[in-house]
Order: sequence, then C-alpha cells, then structure tokens
Amino acid sequence: MSRVVAILGANLCGWMAAAALARRLPRDAYHVVVIDHGTTGDGLGDFAPVITVPPALGGFHADLGIEPTALVRATGGGHALGVAFGGWRKDGAAAFLSYGETGAPLQGIAFHQLAGRLRKDGIHVRLADYALSAVAAQSGRFALEAPIAHALHLPVESYTAVLRAAAMNFGASCANASFADARIDANGIVEILKLTDSTSIAPLLVLDCSGSSARIASWTAPAFEDWSAWLPCDRMHTQTLSATGAPPPYTQVDAQGSGWTATWPLGGADVRLTCTAGGEGTPFRAGRRIEAWRGNCIALGAAAGLIEPLHPTALTVLLRSLAQLIQLWPAERRAPVEAKAFNRFTANAMTGARNFVIAQKAAGRGVGASRDEPGGTMLPDAVEAKRTLFAARGRLPMFDDEPFEEEDWAAMFDAMGLVPRRYDARADALPLATIQQHFADHRARIIAQVRALPPYAHAMAELAAA
Repeated sequence: MSRVVAILGANLCGWMAAAALARRLPRDAYHVVVIDHGTTGDGLGDFAPVITVPPALGGFHADLGIEPTALVRATGGGHALGVAFGGWRKDGAAAFLSYGETGAPLQGIAFHQLAGRLRKDGIHVRLADYALSAVAAQSGRFALEAPIAHALHLPVESYTAVLRAAAMNFGASCANASFADARIDANGIVEILKLTDSTSIAPLLVLDCSGSSARIASWTAPAFEDWSAWLPCDRMHTQTLSATGAPPPYTQVDAQGSGWTATWPLGGADVRLTCTAGGEGTPFRAGRRIEAWRGNCIALGAAAGLIEPLHPTALTVLLRSLAQLIQLWPAERRAPVEAKAFNRFTANAMTGARNFVIAQKAAGRGVGASRDEPGGTMLPDAVEAKRTLFAARGRLPMFDDEPFEEEDWAAMFDAMGLVPRRYDARADALPLATIQQHFADHRARIIAQVRALPPYAHAMAELAAA
C-alpha cells in the first residue's frame, strides 16, 4: 500500500512541489495528493499575477517534459534577459543586471578584476556592456532559438495550470474536498488531515504550501525570525495597465521613496508591483520560519519565509528546497536528523537570498540601511563581510547554500556603483594592451551576435503564429 504525501495548497507552490515529487518518487510506494487550503494565491507571497521564472528552472521544466517555447505559448508569457534598475545609484546612473555570464576570465583572472586594472589607467568600463543578455536586452533583440540566458515572465494562473497537468501526468492527484482541520501531536507530527467532506488522510509527510498563513506550519513550528529591520518594505500594491508597442525583453525596477516599483511587460499590458515601507496596500512581513521542517510538516514557499521579490529568488529557493527534500527523503514520520539538515540548508538559502537584496539596497543607497549612514541599521555580518572585502579588493567571501554565485554578487555591486579600491595583483603581470584587446574582442563578439538577432517583437510574432 502506498504512503500518502499531502501537499496543502493547490497553488503554484503546491503544484510545483507535487510535480517535483511525483516525478522523482516511485509511484508504487508513494501517492502525492494536493489539497486546496481554501484561499487564493500562489503560495509564494501573492505579490503579483505574473512571476519571473529564472533560468535555473530550465532543467526542472525539461525534466517534466515542458519545452520552454511551448511553455511561453501556452501561458501567454514573455521573456526577460535581465533587470533594469532606475534611481538606485546615488550618481543617478542606470544599472542593468543580466541573466547569464558577464565577460570572460583571462589567464585565470576574473573579468571584474581585469576591469579594475583598466579603470586604474583611467579607462571607463561598464560590466553590463560585456554581457550578451544585457546588450541584447538594451537593443530590444531576441530569438527563440538563440542560446542566450534568460528568464520568463509568466502569468501565475496559467503557469500553475501547466505544472498541475505535469504533476498529474506523473501520478499526483487533487483531493476532492478542501482542508478543514488537522490533528497534531505535541511533537509536531500531523497524524490526521480532515477535509470538508468529512474524509481523513493519514500522511507520511505534509508539505505546507499554503502561503504566509502557513495553515499547518504555524502550529507545528510557530517561531519566526523577523527581517523587517533590514527589509522595511511591508506593503504591496499591484496594478495592470494597458501597453502599446513591442514589450521590452526585461524587467524594469525603479526605486521610489521608501520602496520600489517593478514593471513586467506581458502581452499588451504592464503589470506593476509597488513595495513600500508603510502606507497603503496589502501587508506582508519579511522573515523566515526558524524550523521549516518540524515533526512531519515541511514548510515551503511563503510558509517557510518571505522576501520582497526584487529578484526571482522564491522559485529558486523552492526548487532547491525540493531537491534537498528528495535527497533527505525520510522513511518514517519522525526524522530528526533529516529535519536538522534540511533546516540548516533552508536557513542558509533564504538568508543568502535576503542578504543579496540587503546588499543591493545598501550599495546603491537608493533604499535600505548601511553602517555608513547615521542612524542606519547594522548590516548582517555576512553582508558586511561581502561589501567590505569587495570594496577593498574586488573579492567575495562565499557561504554554504547561497542561491547567488560569486559572479552575481560582483555584477550587482558593480552595477550599484561600488568599485573596488584594488584588484587582483596578477592583473599587473599582463600587458595593458593584452587586457584591452581581450575586452575589445569580447565586446565585438557580443555585438556581432546581437546584430544577428531579430527584434524581440518579431520573435513574439513568430511564437504567436506557430
């Protein structure tokens, strides 16, 4: 007889979890069932009706048999080559963070370190000019078959439907009735889930994907770490505006007062999300659950923690958490060793995502807090360590399970105007002309690739006609 894995939340978070587990767990041993928890939302914070799906999910989609072009066509979505940031730098300069690689190392020396050598000699360098995705985005060019790193802008509702179909194709099911109540023992073991039609489920595990309400996890593991001292935005407001002309292939994020506004272009409309500290709007709270796994309940998505969606970290952390869960899959309801390892991983992953947002705000000085600002909140130690070492030497201490790579951190700090005072000493061993030629060759290759691409509007027209 198969054992039941219950997922609370018939939403984007829940169906992504169901698809991942149903794809990997043996059908004869486990039955994955998704239960509606009675409210709407995506289970990831409910910030907007559109979500940015980062390149990291490409492998997950492929594993489910979901082809990227078919996914965009089925959902009515679009493409994002990066994020343009306006009003974030104290000097007023615009910034762009692309998906994919920036530049290329030379003789083992990182590209941003080589840039430091050029800057020392008075040569202006903008790292985004050496990223294929950034140059293509700013040129408004893209091709569906082009090997350019990109994210997707997808409507939450239709993306959820695609994942639901994939999950059910691999054997997951949806309960006929909604969640009503649960019987939980003193150790956080969910013994019985009761549904509104009076049926009961005795689960091996419960994955709480019910969003910030955390319908089960708030009972099994109520302790919560509040991050509002560093991330004071606590109100959100979304609106959808009509748009004309070809949509740009990127996300736009503008700093505004105590917060920021993101704009996602989507099929003749602009979806705008504004996050502010105080004021009007739907409230939310940044932070994480101290124990994502306690007893046999595992919190995922916003039930585990919440960060304002300045970057598409929610899906990345969710996917990594699911991969970790599968690796630590327990044989029984009580699995304290596995739970401890999972909690350590999720704490590191969520804190790493939080730190990236805090560091960007502090470096750009558009919003956020810094030790250099009178009355500012002390930055977390990990953020301070990264910021100070990068400012001094262009190097970055990296920590376990961070969702962002070293190159991502370097590109972000550089885009926000934080220029290292010194660079890798090995760069001085190279002739200046050699470094200049390396940069010129890389730039020329990018420009040639971009010129060969059609306008993004043509790519979308091709997609619609297929």
